[in-house]
Amino acid sequence: MRGAWTRIIAMALKELKVVLLDRRVLTTLVASPIIQLILFGFATTLEVRNIDIGVVNRDIGVASEQFLAAMAGNRNMREIRFYPSEAALRDAIEEREVIAGLLIPPDLSAHYARRETAEMGLLLDGRRINAAQIVAGYMADIAHEAGGRMRPELAHPEPEVVARHWYNPNLEYRWFTLPGMITLITTVIVLSVSVQAIAREREFGTYDELMALPMRHWEILAGKCVPAFCVGLFNGMLYVVMIPLVSDVPFNGSLLLMLPAIAAFSLAITGIGLAISTVSQNQQQAFLGGFLVIVPLMLLSGYASPVDGMPGWLQVVAGIDPLSHMLTISHALFLKGLPASAILPQIAPIMAVALAALALALGLMRLRHD
Repeated sequence: MRGAWTRIIAMALKELKVVLLDRRVLTTLVASPIIQLILFGFATTLEVRNIDIGVVNRDIGVASEQFLAAMAGNRNMREIRFYPSEAALRDAIEEREVIAGLLIPPDLSAHYARRETAEMGLLLDGRRINAAQIVAGYMADIAHEAGGRMRPELAHPEPEVVARHWYNPNLEYRWFTLPGMITLITTVIVLSVSVQAIAREREFGTYDELMALPMRHWEILAGKCVPAFCVGLFNGMLYVVMIPLVSDVPFNGSLLLMLPAIAAFSLAITGIGLAISTVSQNQQQAFLGGFLVIVPLMLLSGYASPVDGMPGWLQVVAGIDPLSHMLTISHALFLKGLPASAILPQIAPIMAVALAALALALGLMRLRHD
């Protein structure tokens, strides 16, 4: 057994040397992830702010003035643009100058003066469905607030609801995105290293020499795992330390729990990458194979859309995705500070994927060699 470990360490050192001596690889593996964490973490948001709205105002009374004043005072509004006609407003929405258009009829103030129901038209850009729905909610709140000010005698008192937002008091979106970026960027980096491990040997013509070494297949595979695994572990823990430093996102959990979680996750992604690498003839094929895998993994992780909103059969598939479990762990440790009893059940399926992926890579290597 001692001889096996010696051979594995020798193979691991050889692979690490290949990675660490390439300055371009080092730039890609260290500097690039840090830049991506900062840019993507702050840029990827579903919040809708700095809204531009077009208005066709045919009313010259007080009601339209007060409503427009309420719109201008909303913190999410950036600019209110006035257009002479509905056709001009339609063109503005078509050209994406504004996301919504408000049509104020000429009798709006008259209806208010007679204490009748007043209506306005709201046109939304359905191509941006999420933003359009949020903007519609903003406009409904503005209309309710402005109507209450203009007709205080008709405003009925409503039950007061006091909301407390657990784990994210101010509903800051980056509190969700930045911990999630640990999972996404680590996946990209680890997969980009692991898919090259064996494909590179085939492309350089050294695969036969590799197979001729006095090493078992599993020993070769274990040595090939080390660079990608170390890269994932290093970058993952680096992100955990960096996020509280570059943002106001707190880390409430334990590093002793995050370390094994990132280690298991890096091993799972490494195993997936090695399985792809064993069936690839060159590095280009390996990168394409990694791209085909990484997109479904990210879509099923729950980062872009909730897993609960997916069809039942797809939720089962998402349950196998190691990214979904690592995303849960990351949010749980950053925002909730959950104990080991809640984290370990999420690590277990990641380790199951890691073992299955490594077993598949080993089986494919033996099959290809035979």
